[in-house]
Amino acid sequence: MDKYTELYAWIWKAFGRESFSIDHFRSTFPTSQGPKVIHDLLKKNYLRRVSRGIYQTIEPDEFVEKISEGEADYGLLKSAEKDYAFCGNTAVSLWTDGYYWTGFTKGFKPVNVAVRKKDLDFWKNFFKKAGIKYILLGETRTLYGQVYVLHPRGNLNYTEKEGLKVVSLDEVVSFCLNHTLAYEPALGYLEKKYRIGYRSQE
Repeated sequence: MDKYTELYAWIWKAFGRESFSIDHFRSTFPTSQGPKVIHDLLKKNYLRRVSRGIYQTIEPDEFVEKISEGEADYGLLKSAEKDYAFCGNTAVSLWTDGYYWTGFTKGFKPVNVAVRKKDLDFWKNFFKKAGIKYILLGETRTLYGQVYVLHPRGNLNYTEKEGLKVVSLDEVVSFCLNHTLAYEPALGYLEKKYRIGYRSQE
């Protein structure tokens, strides 16, 4: 637990839903940097400003919701100086225009991206600077929330779809066929839109 999360817990315990001023904060939590601490807590969404110099603690349920509500910003990769290609179930979602999305749980939402092996150091630094979680495919550690999963490849082929780089339709179809039980609805959608030659097993 980082220091601000721990402090947030104590602020909630001390003030609950009551509003408080910086002076009240200082008298409860001795500090020589009250304004800076308050500023940092506001920035991290632990507090809200009620009026000038008056603050309130974010309720725990609201705090949890704020942490988990954000969606992955696929457009973020457009600012990178290297090629990439959304792949796996992320590519399925893009090729089905968001119609079909699977491969995630309530606690873990991976974003699969193929990158060139030689560019791995670049991508690691890119995500670190952006403050975004990432792992390499096959890496084993506790995963939660939205995580970019990097798929290193020797060669990288992609096409552009709605301004995003994504693996080809042929690769997506092959991926779905290799996991037919999970991706039958996606194959049906792709057949209707692109005539991929798929016949339902029903």
